[in-house]
Amino acid sequence: MQWLKYTVPLFILLALFPALSQASTSFSAANCSSGQCDKQIRDLHALARYGSFEAMTLLSMIYATGDGREADPKRALSFLTRAAQHNHPMAVYLLSEWHSRGFVAPHDPAEAEALLAKAIRFEFPPALYKKALQLLQDPTAENLTEGLALLQRASDKRLVDAMFLLARLKREGIATAPDLEGAAQLFKTLVLSGHEESRPYLRESIAQLTPKPESAELVADLQQSYDMEVIQVIGRDFKTESMLGNMVTQLKRSGLYLQGSMLRIRTQRCDDTTGCISISPRAGDRDLNQTITGSY
Repeated sequence: MQWLKYTVPLFILLALFPALSQASTSFSAANCSSGQCDKQIRDLHALARYGSFEAMTLLSMIYATGDGREADPKRALSFLTRAAQHNHPMAVYLLSEWHSRGFVAPHDPAEAEALLAKAIRFEFPPALYKKALQLLQDPTAENLTEGLALLQRASDKRLVDAMFLLARLKREGIATAPDLEGAAQLFKTLVLSGHEESRPYLRESIAQLTPKPESAELVADLQQSYDMEVIQVIGRDFKTESMLGNMVTQLKRSGLYLQGSMLRIRTQRCDDTTGCISISPRAGDRDLNQTITGSY
């Protein structure tokens, strides 16, 4: 099953945030050069100071790549470690990737696996998907069962790659019982979301189901979806700073990460429901600001 081979992207940036779950991008020098992202990055720093682990995770990526700011691996790792220590699922998963690759963080396969397992416990879709692929490529009966279960969970959470792989497995009856109808429904959902790679699979599924009288209603529904024109609006002048700006706006609107919204007393503990974040300074930290921002 050569097509089961998988390489996890180094950065799954804004795509991993719920409001932008179907979009992915990566910073590049061309997009954030010449100070184009300065305002957004300054806002991320402000949000991170007041406890936004999403902002910390984004800043870790920025300082790791040197896109929009001078590369600072030490600061990048500090931001990400702090977010991961507070169990932010994306930070936990990304830190696992860094340890797995020896990128910014020390190469440590054991720590990478431990963090991946933790991200799986948080039901983080890319973590479910990655572990599923690992298990499916070592096809013992136990691994196949567990791998398919993880793949199904990732698919249920609408992770496109997981849905696409699960649909193909169902269609071909590989590692699972053949389920052409179930596969066709997944291809339909993907096509309607604008996943063009699924379109020929949906067409073939319709052709295979058409001779079956009992599938007439399903075929009609699938054909209607196949014929539907999916319009995707993608601006020609798309800019990374616009996407960053959207993310910053969403974090600000939450009201949790603005000045005055977090208690600053070291002994006072609180949670998201009370409009503040619980932070426990570690030995060696000078103050709360250092704890949150990852500054040295």
